[in-house]
Parts: sequence; structure tokens; C-alpha cells
Amino acid sequence: MTHPIFVVGPQRSGTRIAAHIIAKLSNRLFIDELDYNPDIPLNTVIQAPFLLKSVLEVSYLFPSAEFAFMYRDPIDIVNSMKRVEWYNDYITNPGFYKAYVEHCYQYIDLLKVTLPSNKWFDIQYDTLMLDPLFITDRSNFTCKQHLKDTPNGPTTWRNNEYVRTSKG
Repeated sequence: MTHPIFVVGPQRSGTRIAAHIIAKLSNRLFIDELDYNPDIPLNTVIQAPFLLKSVLEVSYLFPSAEFAFMYRDPIDIVNSMKRVEWYNDYITNPGFYKAYVEHCYQYIDLLKVTLPSNKWFDIQYDTLMLDPLFITDRSNFTCKQHLKDTPNGPTTWRNNEYVRTSKG
């Protein structure tokens, strides 16, 4: 049976490149988190870290869905968040990024107890490096970029201005 795969995890954990790789390997359509809506085709891979908070609800909305939980070294996630100034217009407390990542992984642990074991799988960021789509030096990438020399999205993500302007 064809079913959607939702790639979720903390923001900046690698969900974008993971979703592109899964879509390529499974011959499915990639859907960006900003293009997600409940009317998606079933044969899709949705890059959706923002849906982490709603995995339980989504599991009932799409009973055949699978969830790919993205794992990356928390220090690397925090460094990526710092690089793109993640939500710095709203939250400037230096402890936020670390607390956010810890909370996300604690919540994923809870989801794994709640969801049937055949509804989810883990992805380790380091395993993505084996795929030709993976670019090792991503230090100059924009926030939504996954291909070398193909910028996508803003260079920083200090607020939701990009979402507001890209969605009209």
C-alpha cells in the first residue's frame, strides 16, 4: 500500500536532505513543509519538522502513514540554529536552542512508545553522507538549500517573514 512518509525531528536536524533522499530512493514526490496540506497525495515524502508537535494527530489523519524520526548530534543542530539565527527576533535566551533540541528528542521518545512500531523508523544524519545528494560543507547554504550552487530560501531565519512573503 502506498502511504505518505513524514520526515520529522528538530528544526535544523537534516529533515530536508533526508526527505529528498527518501523521495529519490522510493520514487515518491517530495513535499516541502511550506507546501504541506491535508490533501497531499499518498505517494509522497513530506519534509515536516514543524509537524513534530502534531505527529499523533497526523497518524490518525493518515492511518497508513509512516514517520521518519531524524537524529543528528544535538551540538551540530544547535550550531546550525546559531548559523541561521533561528528565531532570534523572538527568542534571545542562550539556553533556548539546547533546551529545544532536548525537548524534541524527549518527545520523539514518547511518540515511539505511543505509535505502533511499524509506523516509524529512525534516520541517523551521518548515514545521509553516503548518498550522492549529500553535500558535506553546508556552511554557506541557505536555510532551505539541499543542492550545491542552488540557493533556496533565506540565509537566516530570524522570524517568520519568509513564510509570510512566500505564501502571500
